[in-house]
Amino acid sequence: MINIAKKKLPSPILPIIVYISYCAACWFSARGDLAYYGYQMYMGGLLSNDAAAFFIGGILPFALYIAISSFRFKALAFRCGGDVKSVQYGLHFAVIAANVLLFLLKFIYIAAPLSLAVLEILLDPIVTLGFVTLYLWYVFKMEYVEKSRFRFVLSQVLGTFLTVYGLIAVLGLVTSLL
Repeated sequence: MINIAKKKLPSPILPIIVYISYCAACWFSARGDLAYYGYQMYMGGLLSNDAAAFFIGGILPFALYIAISSFRFKALAFRCGGDVKSVQYGLHFAVIAANVLLFLLKFIYIAAPLSLAVLEILLDPIVTLGFVTLYLWYVFKMEYVEKSRFRFVLSQVLGTFLTVYGLIAVLGLVTSLL
């Protein structure tokens, strides 16, 4: 197997790529939300263009992901030891791949625009947790963490993603009701 943690990108580059992938994954929903809010606040087309929707759509999910995952991985490094930094580094790539697939899948929105709420609430966590689970299987095979402590790493990482996507789903429901 290829060790993805062997050759690393410079540290500020990877979070930027993660942010851009979140922007792409959330672009369609941000377009609709910003157009609606712009209409309700009599702002016209100021915020309802595609470029603004692209960059504004990824701010909240990216901020939640970075804040929660950095907190969890610091605690994980303290409790487990091992190569937890490499686990976190590779997890960014799993999130990027999941977000790119979500971006491509959300072109379904063009054919069925009323299904966006279902796509946002169901498809995002399912695809992302699938990619994260596959990545954690890779981590287990490459032995980044001792096998005796892998169960704890698995529960913490998957718990982090369930928390992040639970918060994103709740915030999406709240903003759609406003």
